[in-house]
Amino acid sequence: MNCRERAPRVEFDLSRNELHLDPLPEIRKLLASGADTLHRYPEDHCVAALTAQIAALHQVARDRIVIGPGSLGVLDALLHADPHPRGSTIFGTPTFDEYAVLVSRAGGTPVAVASSPPGTQCLDSILSRLDPSARQVIIAAPHNPSGAPVSLDELARLRREIPKSVLLVVDQAYAESDETMPVDAVRRIVEVMDGVAVLRSFSKAYGLAGLRIGYGVFSSAALAARVRAAVPTYAVNSLSISIATESLKHPRQLAQRVADVVQARKCLEDFLSQEGLASGAGSQGNFVWLPNPDSGGLFRHALADGILLREYPGVGVRITVQSKESVDAVMQSLRSYSRALQNA
Repeated sequence: MNCRERAPRVEFDLSRNELHLDPLPEIRKLLASGADTLHRYPEDHCVAALTAQIAALHQVARDRIVIGPGSLGVLDALLHADPHPRGSTIFGTPTFDEYAVLVSRAGGTPVAVASSPPGTQCLDSILSRLDPSARQVIIAAPHNPSGAPVSLDELARLRREIPKSVLLVVDQAYAESDETMPVDAVRRIVEVMDGVAVLRSFSKAYGLAGLRIGYGVFSSAALAARVRAAVPTYAVNSLSISIATESLKHPRQLAQRVADVVQARKCLEDFLSQEGLASGAGSQGNFVWLPNPDSGGLFRHALADGILLREYPGVGVRITVQSKESVDAVMQSLRSYSRALQNA
């Protein structure tokens, strides 16, 4: 780009699956008062209190829970806790980019498995890549970027077909938006299946992406202990712990926020279907997937309208569902894109 040219104006950043809503009033109070304790390290009893809340939420034992700097931080600790770090970790592609980064940093080999149609997550294709070097299989449920759900039955089948020496990691970063999963899914996964880790996040539905806090729930206390030992001391700051603790005290507000996002998601999906642009996946995340080999053209068209999307080159784009205004803007932009294709 010519240095004299202005960068495109971005009115709606829909590229990172962030929540667009302001913090709850109770959270704002904690943020305002948090400066008084920033000179202190996190207290063990605060971590224990948050752990107890998470255990109660999922009806699991406290010793199976590991709190970390985002679900990504728990995954990082899990990979470093592996006694055989030079093995391979298998996952679908495209997906969350950091899977490959973390596996490589831990000394392992990332194995990204493409699916058909592009942008999806084929479980059988992932199973077909298992070999003696495999140490972990990561399944995003729901999948990112397609939003396609993964059922408990599918996870159970995977666990049966994966060797016992391979850990099944279920990334549920968008679980709160998944209408297909039962509310007790975490308990049913970790109590019925062996060799399983479930990752959960406060970044998405809870809107705490900037504070970096999440947790993992494990099928055994021994596995959780190994991972917990690999999380750096004080990796999660005291403010994040107190705000996550407070957030869990407001399930009604969380449910309403999630319901608003789901309603907007369905509105956008209905529009895509009417325009003949739908993926057919039926997203269960806070985003929708738009497959398109001309992903670059679509990305640039939206950017010219002030909308930043997440492009997967040659495959498609992912659109975060945020405010009604952003959804309306996306629909207007995609409508003009679709009309231009028809008139070409």
